Amino acid sequence: MRSLLNIILKLSLAILATSGAMAQLPELSSPLTISGSPTTAKFFGGASGDNGASFASSFNYDQKIDIDVKIQVENGQLNTMGNLYVFILWNNQYFIRVESGGYEIWDLTLANLKAAFPAVTLQASHTINIADDVAFGPAGVFDTTLGIYLAYDSMTQEGEIYYSGSPLSVTINPPLTTLEGCAKPFYSDFPIPVSSDGTHRYYNFSWQSDPVFCANFYGSVPADLKDKIRRTLSFAKGKLGLLAPINSFFVNLEMADKAGYIADVCDTWPYRSYDVEDKQFKKIPRALCIQNAAPVNLENARGGGGASEAGFHNGGGSEVSINGYFQFDQWQQEGEFSTEEAAKKFYGDDVAKVGVHEFFHAHQQMLMWYFEEKKEFGIPISLMEDFASYQNEQYEHDKVLYTPHWIEEGSAEFAAYLLMLQYDSTFNARDLFLLQLDNARDRISAGKVVNDTVSLKDYEYQVREELVQSEDNPSGVARTPRGKFDMGMWAMVYLWHKDPNNLQGIMVDYFKNWGEQENLHPREGWKYSFQETFNISIEDFYTEFDAFMVKPRAEQVSILKTNEEFIAATFFPAKR
Repeated sequence: MRSLLNIILKLSLAILATSGAMAQLPELSSPLTISGSPTTAKFFGGASGDNGASFASSFNYDQKIDIDVKIQVENGQLNTMGNLYVFILWNNQYFIRVESGGYEIWDLTLANLKAAFPAVTLQASHTINIADDVAFGPAGVFDTTLGIYLAYDSMTQEGEIYYSGSPLSVTINPPLTTLEGCAKPFYSDFPIPVSSDGTHRYYNFSWQSDPVFCANFYGSVPADLKDKIRRTLSFAKGKLGLLAPINSFFVNLEMADKAGYIADVCDTWPYRSYDVEDKQFKKIPRALCIQNAAPVNLENARGGGGASEAGFHNGGGSEVSINGYFQFDQWQQEGEFSTEEAAKKFYGDDVAKVGVHEFFHAHQQMLMWYFEEKKEFGIPISLMEDFASYQNEQYEHDKVLYTPHWIEEGSAEFAAYLLMLQYDSTFNARDLFLLQLDNARDRISAGKVVNDTVSLKDYEYQVREELVQSEDNPSGVARTPRGKFDMGMWAMVYLWHKDPNNLQGIMVDYFKNWGEQENLHPREGWKYSFQETFNISIEDFYTEFDAFMVKPRAEQVSILKTNEEFIAATFFPAKR
C-alpha cells in the first residue's frame, strides 16, 4: 500500500487547483446527499488525451492525459463558506486529497474526513485539475481503473454533505502486450502426455510459463487500424488473462501474396484431420493443407477463432478479415456519419470487436482444458479418439460438442461488447445490444405466425440449429440466421441481471469449471458446469429465459445495464 501512496504523491506534484468554468465536461450522474434529501447540486468530470477536445474513459499505458472535475453548488449556497473534497477509489482502497495536494488513505468515516480545499467561499462552480499532462502507466499506475468522486459541504446546512453518486472512471491500460508478426508453431504434434485417467489425457507444454499473444497482419492494413487492433487485444488480454499462446491473423483479402499467407497459416496451425478408422487426429501434410485451403478473396471472408483439441499443442488462434473497414470510404453516400473520421471509427471499432470476439473463443477453450490444481491441460480422450461419436453419418454435430452454441457465441458477443466499452467509452455497445434484441424478438414474432415456438434450446448444436434455419423446419418456414448470437447474448444479459456474481461466470468461471465437471460427467460437463456456476439447471434456465423473451420490449430493455455499469463492472481473470 505504501508504494501506491508514493505513486499518488508523485503524481500530485503535477496537480493544480483552480476555480472557474470549464466547458463541456461530462456530467456525472446521481448527485446525492448523506441525508438522502434531493439536491440540485451537479458534478462534472472528464479525462482527455487531447487537451480537452474530447473525453474518454480508457487510456493507453504511456498516454499523457488531463483529468479535470467540476463542482456546481446549489443556488442558495452561493457566497457561503464551505469545503471541497476529492476522493479516489483505487484497487478497492479509498484515498482522500488533503490540503497540501497529497493523498491519504481514508477509512470512510466522517471523523477522518479531510477537505482538499477547506474554508472556501462557494462560487457557482469550482473546477479542479486532478492531473495535467500525466502518463500514469510509467509512474506505476496501469491495468487499473481510478474512480474519482467529488463532494462539498456548506455552512448553510450543518452536517450535510453533497457528493457525486457516480464516479468519473478512468482506466489506464497495461503496456502493449500484443506482439506483431511473430507467428510460429511450437510443436509439430502433441507431446507425450504426463498422465491420464479414464476421461482425460494431461499435458505440460513448453509455452505454459510465458504464453505469447501475436497479431499477424497480411496485405495492406492501415497503421491506425493496426494500432487499434493491437491495443484492444492487449486490453482484452489484460482483463481475461492468457493461458496459452495465441496467433491471430488479420488479413486484407485483396492482398497480393495470398499463397504466402496460406502457407504461414498452415505452418503456424499444423492442420489435423480425424481418421475414422484409426480413431485418431492425424497431421495433414503441409502441401495438402495449402492445396485444400479456401481461396483468399472477398467471397470467402475469414472469421473464426478457438483453441480446439486438434491443435492445442500450438495454443489458439483466429482469422479476421479487415476489409469491412474500407467501407468508411462510402460515408457520404451512406448518410449515417457526419464525418469521414466518424465512419473510420465505426468500421475500425467493428473490426477490433470481431478480433476480441474471436480471442474470447480461444479464451473459452483454454479455460475448458486447464486444470488449476494440476497446472496441466487436460484433453478429453473421447474428443481425441472417438470424435466421430459426436457426429452423425453426414459428419454433422447432432449433439453438444463442447458447450451449446448459444453459450459459445452468446458469451463471446457479450464479452466483446463489454470489453470494447471498457476500453473505449464511446463504443456504441448499447445500440448493438438493442439491435440484437430486436432481431431475436422479430424471429420469435415470425415464429408465432406459423406455430414455430422459438426456444434457446434450439441453438445447442449444429443439426438442430441448421434444421430450424432451413425449409425443413417443422413449421415449414426457415428462421432467420444468427439466432445463437442474438438469443445467446441476451441470455448473458439475463444471467447478469439475475445475479451480479454471474458476470464472473460468464467471463471466466463457467469455462473454468467445465474441465472438472467433464471429468466427473463425461460428455455432459457443459450441463453440470452451468448448474454449478449459475445455480440453476440448464432445463430450468431454458424455461425461465424463454418466458422472458416473450415479455414486452420495455421490460426486456429495463434489465440491460447502463454504459456506466458496464464500464465499472469487474471480474477476476484466469490464472495460470
